[in-house]
Amino acid sequence: MKILLITTGGTIFSKKNLTGGLAPYENNNTLFSEIPELNHFAEIEICNIFLKDSSNINPDDWILIIKKIYETKNLFDGFIIAHGTDTMAYTSAILSYTLGSLEKPVVLTGSMLPAAYPETDAKDNLINSFKFMRALIDKNQSNVSICFNGKLMHGTRVKKNDSRSTDAFISVSYNDIGTVVNGEAKIGITPFIDKPGLNNFSYNSIDSIEGIRFEKNIFSIKLFPGFPADYLSKIIDIKPLAIIIDSFGAGGLPHLGENLLPIVEKAVLSDIIVVISTQCPKGVVDLSTYEVGQKAMNLGAISAHDMTYEAAVTKLMWLMAVLPTLPVQKVKDFFLHNFCDEIKNK
Repeated sequence: MKILLITTGGTIFSKKNLTGGLAPYENNNTLFSEIPELNHFAEIEICNIFLKDSSNINPDDWILIIKKIYETKNLFDGFIIAHGTDTMAYTSAILSYTLGSLEKPVVLTGSMLPAAYPETDAKDNLINSFKFMRALIDKNQSNVSICFNGKLMHGTRVKKNDSRSTDAFISVSYNDIGTVVNGEAKIGITPFIDKPGLNNFSYNSIDSIEGIRFEKNIFSIKLFPGFPADYLSKIIDIKPLAIIIDSFGAGGLPHLGENLLPIVEKAVLSDIIVVISTQCPKGVVDLSTYEVGQKAMNLGAISAHDMTYEAAVTKLMWLMAVLPTLPVQKVKDFFLHNFCDEIKNK
């Protein structure tokens, strides 16, 4: 088994700076001395693409990761990405969409404590990543996933749920793909991947990825009781290509007092995609359930259904970049299509 370990910085490769704050530093050369067990799992090559706290990662960095994987896809059996935890769920989601034609597994991991710390969780997470990688290769399973705290989680269903615990990630409305039991990696489920659908819109060759980009002209707001309608109106005046409204419950949008519906209608008539998501950690946005959702749906807003926020945002960034000439309604249709278990088949 030959694996490319891609490092991007993050806590796993951090140390305290002069002010006492953790910041990434180049220490790849000491990784195998700190975790010598890694040499037992595979022939490993390390590639440091960039060195960042993951809060600083942006879509241009995703492109660097994607290009490196496609450039070397014929040289390795799989790819492990060491990544900061804060935006790992965004990276795993965007890679799930863009690596649709890749027939090899990609596993992201990281740690809550630096690898050099005696009590670090980096050692277990890296070792488990290689265990899961071997199990995925044995099953010929090639989805993008996150390995953390003995769990393997599907790339479009993961959310960072705790800023301090070593059990920092959860699978949202989805079972874990696998777990480590008595030191052995067990794969329990195989996520649905619409490979023909992804191949139509993903980058499947070195030439095709030269023009890769992601649409950033997207706005997101989180509602609270009394959210001023004028705020939303001013956002629409900026003319984003899409806006995600993190609403209440199953998709409630207020229309008494501060009435947001006329602004939603204004957005839709301006060909701005309006997506209604929910502030609830679990559950499904169903705009047909209550009047407060029906009114928004009738004006042309669409539901995020059970997508995580990270999966919904990156899906818009991906689709709106690869489908810039399609009518807005067609982009909406693709947004509601299940490509890689980011949304339940309705």
